[in-house]
This record gives sequence, structure tokens and C-alpha cells, in this order.
Amino acid sequence: MTAGQSSNLETQLIDAVSADELMDSTRSIAQWVRLSGTEDEAKAFDWIEAKLKGFGLDTHRYAHPGLVSWPESASLELLTADGTEAIPCATHAFAASTPAAGLEGELVAVGTATAENLGKVDLRGKIALIDGIIAPNFNQLVEESGATAAIWIAGGRLHERGLDPIWGTPTPETAHLLPRTPSVSVKAGEGDQIKAALAKGPLRVRLHTVVYQDWRTLPLLTADLKPSGDTPEADLFVMFSGHVDSWYYGAMDNGTANATMIEVARIMAQHRDTRRRGIRFCFWSGHSHARYAGSAWYADNFWHDLYDHCVAHVNVDSVGGNGATILSQGNSMSEVREFVSDAIEQIAGQELAARRFGRSGDQSFWGPGIPAMLMSLSEQPAANADPLLLALHHQISGGAGVGGGLGWWWHTPEDTVDKIDPDFLKRDATIYVLILNRLSSIPVLPFNYAAVVDDLGAVTRAIQEKAGDNLDLSPVTEQIAALRTAVDALNTELTRVRENGSQEQQIAANRGLMRLGRNLIPVDYTNTGQFDHDLAVPTKPMPALQGAVELTTLDPKSAGYQYRRTRLIRERNRIVFGLKEATRAANDTLATLRQA
Repeated sequence: MTAGQSSNLETQLIDAVSADELMDSTRSIAQWVRLSGTEDEAKAFDWIEAKLKGFGLDTHRYAHPGLVSWPESASLELLTADGTEAIPCATHAFAASTPAAGLEGELVAVGTATAENLGKVDLRGKIALIDGIIAPNFNQLVEESGATAAIWIAGGRLHERGLDPIWGTPTPETAHLLPRTPSVSVKAGEGDQIKAALAKGPLRVRLHTVVYQDWRTLPLLTADLKPSGDTPEADLFVMFSGHVDSWYYGAMDNGTANATMIEVARIMAQHRDTRRRGIRFCFWSGHSHARYAGSAWYADNFWHDLYDHCVAHVNVDSVGGNGATILSQGNSMSEVREFVSDAIEQIAGQELAARRFGRSGDQSFWGPGIPAMLMSLSEQPAANADPLLLALHHQISGGAGVGGGLGWWWHTPEDTVDKIDPDFLKRDATIYVLILNRLSSIPVLPFNYAAVVDDLGAVTRAIQEKAGDNLDLSPVTEQIAALRTAVDALNTELTRVRENGSQEQQIAANRGLMRLGRNLIPVDYTNTGQFDHDLAVPTKPMPALQGAVELTTLDPKSAGYQYRRTRLIRERNRIVFGLKEATRAANDTLATLRQA
């Protein structure tokens, strides 16, 4: 396909995106409350599958187990000298239920749930009062303090939250991390009321919570749009994914995302003859109520197919919201940031900011080393956001920015179709159309691993500076330097191949770029390696080496220091090995391109 043909095709694709189709699909999906593993969720899956089959896609429906949870009821009472005072509250998925008679205890104010604040008070056998929206990593700290329960003071509204820190189905190594204590949240006004009562002297409170938690069979739907005709890369595919399950009717989260996937399928099905690679549409359950159980199960059970054939993962979540004017804050790995930014700039005139992927949003495919881009795309301005919800958004998405999250209705009963702007939804869907079109049709994949190498070098230097003489990271820095030399040489050759390379060279370039990602992404993003899933809590770059900083806080003669250092040496070996394999992949690809 020539540049002119490509431009003409993109014009056709952009013109084909229909706000009416998108809104019709959103309304259809948002007619059901889609709790994971329920009959109404299955109806939504049935409806989506029928639409995709109507476009001629090859669908597969899977069923898998998932440990799901959602809140059923909660009450909170202040037991004051003047009598019992009821406080409106809500509990959360995966929090423990109280005994039938309730749980009573002395209330202790903590402030925010930091290790420092929790260490200042004795919470053993008591109930903690916490400032801030509940999150799994904070709840772990509260439980470790010995508190029997917790009351969290959220912002102006209560949002559904899950407390399970385990990514996907628990294993023998992680099952002990399932929450053990009851938790409820109250709005800021009620929080002030509780604090006023506590200021008068010791205060006892009583909680009653009922939280559903059990195993259910969850649906998972894939739909393949395969290239027509004879193309040498027909065995490769781009994965385009989003969850179907929802809190309440979930028109934005995640009805609009499902509608976007359906619209991309509708349009791309009319242009199979222009595809070099396929597109695999993946619809998950268990995102909200089982902590990404669907995508984790798929990664576990199709690991080798993904490793061998998936060129990239594009995720979509909560697009098209009213007031969502910020499109610069989407998550994307460094190697694809410029590529994603080009599509956003073309449609919305905004440049994608440098932002590391947060540990959320069905990102279950870092172990196999698959480049990932996007999750939520459009956000509210930060000025419009509740400060506590904004802080939570920054934690989930991987850092602060000008975006203010997904709207006050996120994870509330108010997430209904009236919260969707048809023009914004069309804008967002058009960006996804461009990204999916380019990933499945351009001759050479648009990955720039020089950006990743720069990131790894900066992170390693920062860790070494903080760790000092406690751990020598020179083997890592030396291998990063060798990798940078190899990647620079490869990029020079890739420029030539992109401009006028043969089909044989283009195919070799793509396989080489895939090899690079398979080795570098686990180094950059995983702590437990390629075949497991890290916890669903915030993470840092090169997480396996971040513990080197903790050595400075330990006595070098202590057992704890030696345990930690031994683990870090082993992780250093894993990191260096991954870097060496990436260097070998770059050099091998370069040699192949020069010989072809």
C-alpha cells in the first residue's frame, strides 16, 4: 500500500465512525447491571457476540472460574454517651463481613494510611479512622497494624472499590493477602461528624457489613478479524481489549469502551483486504469484581500464543464522558508513546505526555513482553475533580498530570447514558480506529526501544545512587550501554527498511522488534517475572531492583539485610540476562536485515 492509498484509507475510516452507532451500542449494553458472573452480564456478552458475528468475525466463548466479590449492606453507629448515632456508609468488594451481631470497638484516628502515621498509634484490637479513599495497598498497611476494622473518609461521594490486592485468581503464595477485616467508607461530611464526636473523648463504634465473596464461572469472549487474502503476517495479531462487567449500569465504565470496540470491528471488517495482521477483540469479565481475573486467566492459559503472535495490546476503558477534554494523560509504554501521540494529535490536537503505565486496567500481559498502550483515553480537567478522587486517580494511573480522572459518576449508580457526550465518544473511537488500523496494516511496527533503554539507564543510575555500596549495579549499567549501541544501529537500519525495505526485511524487522519487547518489558515492568502476575498495587520502574534502596535502612550484619541482598543479586542476574537477550535480539535482527 502506498502512502497515498494509506491516506485515502484513513480518510474513509475516519468518515465511517458513527456517533449514532456508538450511542446505540452504549445504550444496549448499559441496559444491564453487569456484575461478574451474573445472568445479566451474560446477556451483555450474548449481545456483543451477536454483533461481532454479524460483522463476520470468528468468535470464541470461554468460561473460567473467578473469585468475585461485591458489597451487599453496611451500617455504622457511633456509641456516644447521649445514645446511638447512625452514620451513612458503604462497604467494599473483598472486605470481610462482620459477625452477624456486628463488630464493636474503640475508634482511633490515624490520618492518612501511611506507615509512619500507622506506627504512631496502637491499633491492636481497635478500629482505625482513616483520611482518604480506600485502596488495597493502604488497606494492607492498616491490617498489618493490628486494627480489627477501618472507617475511611472519602471525598464528596462514595465510589465502589475493591480491596483485593491480588491480580487475578489467588495462588498459594498470595491467598493470605485477601483482606481479613471489615471496612466501610463515609463521605467527607460524615467524616467531620465522626471526628467531632471523637474530639469529645474516647469513642466506640459498631459496624455491620455483609460482603458477597464466592467462586463464579465467568465468561470471556474473543473475536478475530483476520486478514483476507495471502499475507505473510496473517498469524500475527493486535489485541484490542476491554472489560464488560460493571458497577451498576456502567454506561461509561465500560459501556462506551465496549461500543468503541464494536465500532472498530464494524469498520475494520469492511477493510480486511488492507490488513497485514489480524485484530483480536477480547472482552473480559472479572475486571471490577475479581481484580482483572478475566485478562489474567487469558494470559495464563494462552501465554504461548500471545508470546508468539501478539504484536501489541491496546486497551480501552471509560471513554466519551461529559466534560472529558483532556487527552494527554493516557498510559502508554515508552516504545509506543510517540506512535499513540500521533493519532491523538491528529484527531484531538493534544500531545501525549510522558507517563509510565500504572498497575491497573487489565494489564495482564507484561510477563509475555507485549507492548501496551492506553486504558482510559479522555479525562476530566484536574480542576474539576474531587481532591481525594484525584489523588486516587494519580495512584492508579501512574502519576500526576493535568487530567482529573473519569468524572464524579465513576463507580457510582449515576454512571448512566446521560453522562456520555456523543461527540467526545466519536472523537475517542476515531483515535482507536486510527491506532488499530495502523498497528494491523503498517509494514514495520512502530516501536522505538531506544526510549526504553534511556528509561532503564536513568532508573538504574537512580537506584545505584540511593543504594550506594550496598549493591553493585555496574553489570546492569554495562549491559544497558551495550544494548543502547545495538538498538541505535538497529534503528538506523529500520529507518531504511521502513522507507524502501523488501517484504522479507519488513517481516524480519517485526520479528526482531517483538523479540526485543519480549525481553525488555519484563525487565522494565515485572517483579515476579514472565510467568506470574505482580500484585495490583502501585509499582515503580524495574521493580525487581527497587528493594536495593531498602538496604540502606538495614544493619549490614543483620539477617534481614543478607536475605534482601541475596534476593537482589538473583534479581540482578535476571535483569542482566533479559538485557543480554534483548541485545542479542537487536544484533541478530540487524544482521538479518543487512543480509536480506
